[in-house]
Amino acid sequence: MVLSRTTLRVLVVAAVVILFTFNYIYITSWASNDLSSSSNTPSSGDMTYEYPGYDVLLAFGDSITQIGDDPDNGGYLAHLTRHYERQMDVLNRGFAGYNTTGARAVVHRVFPKTRTNTRSSTLSGWYPWLGSSKPAKSSGLAIYNSTGSIWPSRNNHFPSSARKLQLCIIFFGANDAQEEGEFGHNPIEKYAENLRYFVSLLRSPDSEHYSPDTRILFITPPASGELMLKAKARSGYMPMFWNKDTKAYAEVVKEIATEVGAPYVDLYSAIENRINPPNKRAEISNKLGTSNTTSTGNVESTVQAAKSGKYGGYDQLLIDGIHLNPAGNKMLFNLVVAEINKNWPELKPSSPVRARPPK
Repeated sequence: MVLSRTTLRVLVVAAVVILFTFNYIYITSWASNDLSSSSNTPSSGDMTYEYPGYDVLLAFGDSITQIGDDPDNGGYLAHLTRHYERQMDVLNRGFAGYNTTGARAVVHRVFPKTRTNTRSSTLSGWYPWLGSSKPAKSSGLAIYNSTGSIWPSRNNHFPSSARKLQLCIIFFGANDAQEEGEFGHNPIEKYAENLRYFVSLLRSPDSEHYSPDTRILFITPPASGELMLKAKARSGYMPMFWNKDTKAYAEVVKEIATEVGAPYVDLYSAIENRINPPNKRAEISNKLGTSNTTSTGNVESTVQAAKSGKYGGYDQLLIDGIHLNPAGNKMLFNLVVAEINKNWPELKPSSPVRARPPK
C-alpha cells in the first residue's frame, strides 16, 4: 500500500504535534514541581515533634504548682524532678490564678490523648535499628557500657516517644476556696463536680484521655495564714482566704479521693498540725472565747494572732499566707513521696543511675 504525499504530510504533522504536546506536559510538570519544592517542604510550624522521654509524672494545679519547680524557693516539683531523675519526667502544668472551673477549660490540652497511642516504651522507639517492636525486658535488650552497668535508664530500657502517664497529681482548691465575691471563688458543689470530672477523663473508657493504668494522687489546698494575707493586702491586692473555708474544701478533696479510690495528701492538716497541734489550738480557743468576735473568720484570725510569732507561726511554711516557702515545699515533697511509696511501691526510684556513657 502506497501512501500519498498528502497522507504522509498529515501523519508527520500529527507525530510532531503529539511529540511537542508530551514534551510540553513533561517540561511544565517538572518546572512546576521544581518551583514549588520549597512550599512542599514542611515548615517547622507544620511539624509534629515526638521527643524521646521517660514515662511521666504530671502535676496539674494552680500557682502553688506553677512555682513548684522554682529552685530558688525549693519547689516541691523541683525536689520531685531530682528524686526521679533519669527515671521519670516530671511535667509541670500549674496555672496561676486558676480555680477548677478555669482548669476544666484547659484540661483537654493538659491530659494526653490516648485513644490512638502506643502505650509501651520500647528500645526501637528511640533506636529503630535495634529491630525490636516488643517492650524491652530487664533481662533482654538492655544496653551495657564497658563497665557492665545499664545505660541509661529505668528498667533496662531507653525512653521512647511513646511515653506513659504513670502518675497524675491533682492539686487545686486554694483559689476555689477564696472568699465569696473574689475572682477565684467557686461554690463547693462546683468544686467537687470539677474534681470528679478530672478523674473521669482518665478513668472513663469513652474519654479521649482514657488511661486506666494512670495513678491519681490528690493534694488538698494548704491551710491559710490569715494574718499574712491581711498584711499582704495592705501593700497591694490580695484575695482573702479564710482558714475555715479552706478546711471545708480540703475535706471535699478527701471525700472525692475516697469515693474514686485514689490516695491523697492532706496538706491542710499537715500545716495546721506542724504549726499548732490540736491540743494547743483548743487551749488557745478556750482562753480567747468568741463573745467579742463577729464572724468565724475573725475568730480564726484572733486564734492565729495568739500563737507564737508575728503571723501565728504560718510564716514557718508559707510565703504570703497561701503559697509555700522552701520549708513548706520540702514538707509537701516528703508527704507526696511517702504517699507514692505507700500506695505504689513500683514507682519508688531505683538507686540513682550513675552509669558512664558507652565508649
